[in-house]
Amino acid sequence: MQLYEQLGLPSNVVYVKQIDPNELPLEVRNQVEEGSELFAVHCENGEQVALFTDKNLAFSLAREYSFDAHSVH
Repeated sequence: MQLYEQLGLPSNVVYVKQIDPNELPLEVRNQVEEGSELFAVHCENGEQVALFTDKNLAFSLAREYSFDAHSVH
């Protein structure tokens, strides 16, 4: 069974996009260093599944776990 199936995701396709930290819940914002860039990883149905402060790391980990990662502008 593939990881995306184990996680209940619709497919192995994920999208990485930069997000505004102000869009996050307060409890998450409080854990992010001020001025940090944030990149969210979303599955095909739009559900956010991960949050990173490094875009390259987001793509690298997606590939490591056999996800097909795409950039969203």
